[in-house]
Amino acid sequence: MPLTRRDSLLAGFGAVLLPALPAHAAAPFRGGQVAGWYRFRLGAFECTVVSDGAITLAPPHPTFGGGVATEAEVTAALRRAFLPEDRLPTAINCLVVNTGSQVILLDAGVGAQPVFGPGTGRLVDSLIAAGIQPGEVDLVAFTHAHPDHAWGIADAAGNSVFPNARYAMSSTDFDTWTNEAMLAQPEPIRSFVQGTRAVLLPRRDRFAMLAVNAEVAPGIRAVPTPGHTPGHIAFHLESEGQRLLVLGDIANHHVLALSRPDWPFGFDSDAAQAVATRRRTLDMAATDRVQVLGYHFPWPGLGHVEKVGQGFGFVPTPWQWG
Repeated sequence: MPLTRRDSLLAGFGAVLLPALPAHAAAPFRGGQVAGWYRFRLGAFECTVVSDGAITLAPPHPTFGGGVATEAEVTAALRRAFLPEDRLPTAINCLVVNTGSQVILLDAGVGAQPVFGPGTGRLVDSLIAAGIQPGEVDLVAFTHAHPDHAWGIADAAGNSVFPNARYAMSSTDFDTWTNEAMLAQPEPIRSFVQGTRAVLLPRRDRFAMLAVNAEVAPGIRAVPTPGHTPGHIAFHLESEGQRLLVLGDIANHHVLALSRPDWPFGFDSDAAQAVATRRRTLDMAATDRVQVLGYHFPWPGLGHVEKVGQGFGFVPTPWQWG
C-alpha cells in the first residue's frame, strides 16, 4: 500500500524525535498534593475556600439510604455519576470571609486529631499558602460541633490554633455536644463528645451563642437548619446584592444527598428533620438561584443547585482565574 503524505510526515517527525529521547531509569512518583485554597469575590467580601483535606466514608450504603433505599439503588446512583461504588471520598471545604473589617473563618476542619484518617488536618497549611496567618482570624463560626467542623481550633497539644479569635456556635449544639450525659452514648458518639468537650469547654468564655437568625457579622447571618445536629446552622452571606449559602452538613454528598434528598444520612441526629431541612433548603437555593458552598462537595465546593425530577443536581461554579 503506498504511503500517503500524512504517513511520510509522521514517519519523518518520528525519525527526528526518536534519537533525541535519552534512556532513563524509572521515574519516581512524587505523591502528595498542594495545599488547597481558592479565592473569589462576593460583592465587597473577599472569600477564600481553604481545604482541611478529605474524608472517605465507606460503605456508601447504609451510610446513605439506610432503611429506605437498597444497596443496589445507592450503587446505581454512584455508577450513573461515574463515582466509586465502594466508597465516598468527600472534601473538607472551610471558608474564610474577609469583610474588610474582620477575617471570619466558617468551620475549622478536623485539625491535628487523625480521627478520620491521614487525609485531614491541612487547614493551617492551606491558610498560610493563601497568605492568611492563623493569628489574623478574628472569629471562627461553626455550622455545628461535629469533629470535622470544630476540632481544628486546637492543635495536638490542645493549644489554640487561632490565638486572637473569638468563636460563635448555636447554643443548642454547644450544649448538646459538651453535655457530660452524652458520654454514656455508644461509640463512635462517645469519642466524638469526649473530643469535642476537650476542644470547646476550655474556650467557653470566648464563645458567643448564636440566636435564631442572628447576624454573625454585617452581611453574614446564621440560618437555623436542624436535623444533622439539633442546633445545626447554615450561613447566609450577602454583599452588594451577591449571595452565598454555606450549607455545612445539610447535604453531605453532591450526588446522593441532592438527587435523593429523602435518603437519610447515617450521621444525622434526627433523620426525618434532616430530610425536611435538606429538601426545604435545596428548593430555596434552586428557586432563588443562590450560589452554595458544600462543605463536603468536590473541591472547592462552590456551585448552584438545580431541580432535577423529584430531586436536585449540583452545577459547579466555573473556576475564576482573576
